[in-house]
Amino acid sequence: MKHLPPTRDAVCDTLGIDFAYTRDGACMSTLNAGPQVCNIFGVVHGAVLFAMADTAMGFALLDALGGRPRLGSISVTANYLRPAAPGSVEARARLVRLGRSIAFLACDIRDGEGADCAQFSGIFHIRTNHEERQP
Repeated sequence: MKHLPPTRDAVCDTLGIDFAYTRDGACMSTLNAGPQVCNIFGVVHGAVLFAMADTAMGFALLDALGGRPRLGSISVTANYLRPAAPGSVEARARLVRLGRSIAFLACDIRDGEGADCAQFSGIFHIRTNHEERQP
């Protein structure tokens, strides 16, 4: 079954990030990387890959939580393995461990040839009902 995110935000729209699926605590985001997201060396800017990973991990967690909307990244670690050339780029995020208020996720980014370009790990905070009542 294909579960898509409920909405895309302005960052995804601006960068051109789309979503292939969210299901079973996983998410795949895609990008057709053109010159508008490349750095001066002609490869996809690392910040764009970071945005893809952070967003995919967030949507993977949302799926695992059944759509609970209140979460945010605490820490995201990036390991850039090789430059991502313009063209097709995909980020595959997955839930690693889910606690009551903390979740651990991972995301791999590959280029159009299937080569690993970057690996990310993320720690996310899940707001509790008590926290949602706070101002």
